[in-house]
Amino acid sequence: MILPVTSPDQRNKSVLWVDAFACHGDPTMRQLLNALPALQAAGWTVSVWCLRSDLPREKVQHVIFPAPSWLGPLALVYFSVIVNLYAFWRWLTRAPRPASIIHATCGTHMGADVCSVHFLNGVWMRKQLQLGFADWKEAVKFCLHGAGAILEWLQWKSPALRIVLPVSDSVGAEVRRHLRPRVAMQTLPNSYDETRFNPAVRDHWRTASRSEFRFEEDDVVFAFASLGHYKRKGFWLAVEALVHLRADPGMRRTKFLVIGGNPAALAALQKQLDERAPDWKSWIIFTGHQPLVEQPLSAADAFLYPSYFEAFCFAEIEAAALGIPVLLTRHHGSEMILEEGVNGLWLEFDAVAIADTLRRFVQMQPRPFRRSVGRALNGTQYAERLLAVYDATLEDCRPVES
Repeated sequence: MILPVTSPDQRNKSVLWVDAFACHGDPTMRQLLNALPALQAAGWTVSVWCLRSDLPREKVQHVIFPAPSWLGPLALVYFSVIVNLYAFWRWLTRAPRPASIIHATCGTHMGADVCSVHFLNGVWMRKQLQLGFADWKEAVKFCLHGAGAILEWLQWKSPALRIVLPVSDSVGAEVRRHLRPRVAMQTLPNSYDETRFNPAVRDHWRTASRSEFRFEEDDVVFAFASLGHYKRKGFWLAVEALVHLRADPGMRRTKFLVIGGNPAALAALQKQLDERAPDWKSWIIFTGHQPLVEQPLSAADAFLYPSYFEAFCFAEIEAAALGIPVLLTRHHGSEMILEEGVNGLWLEFDAVAIADTLRRFVQMQPRPFRRSVGRALNGTQYAERLLAVYDATLEDCRPVES
């Protein structure tokens, strides 16, 4: 279904968001959606082009493109194709520009003025080649990332592009190599909900959560959180490190709390664990899907995340905001959150070396860490930064046909 979008004057405060899933549960859009009340209070009109949305229709104008239910991982490529065909059709028919500013997720709308970068397909593809392929499904996904990398490149080379908003400095450094000199760049870090993720929330839930998962007082619990992409996020590296650690009789009280995931994905992980860590049921706990992730996360003594690639991971931010020490590999975005010895420790991409760091963490008494969210933003700070970007972009904009 396509709903009409008005055609504002170029000088008006109006912005079009372009992303396949304008939903609060989507990691690339939820902070934009959370900033909506602040934008509207500042006089901005927001519209959206998407496949699905949970935004109120009475407050946000929509163009919702039809999409077959069987698309699955092809949905993002399909969306990019249909969005640009729709924009081309509007250009051919001389339709007015849909908003003063067009803000797209990278690789979606090649006519966007503003582009947010939450992932780098090309960087992950290089890492995937180093790690190898476990099965044909990973090879198919690799090809889809290849399509995503092409779309990203086209976005960065678009003559319409005025400013790029990477979520971390390291992601920005990767993107800058592909941009024309006149395209501006500003790091706009990911944000977190400070009402849900703070030390008081952790204190409130810690005892109940540890009791729910049957942790003893002297158990040291390392948490891991993911909705999927377990290989990329270092799940197996973490498991291997913990197997090494628990081989030490003095480290048998360490446990691994795996938060999130759908039943099919978790069943597949558990089947592999039967072969790779036969005693896993005595020390790995799977929580399944958790709508309030702060509750099980509060049971943890540390957040263990040896990921191979991120942009600026929400799970890391949320753990740090709760006051949980973060143990991270040096991946993109980790430089934005981890302060060595302050709110966590660096890990190497090696299971034995990770086990040594985990042993050192367990033996730290008292542990010297304190809460720090690094350069992550709370919701108010994010909205203020976004408004500043839009105001500056509006001043710079010139009428351009979409």
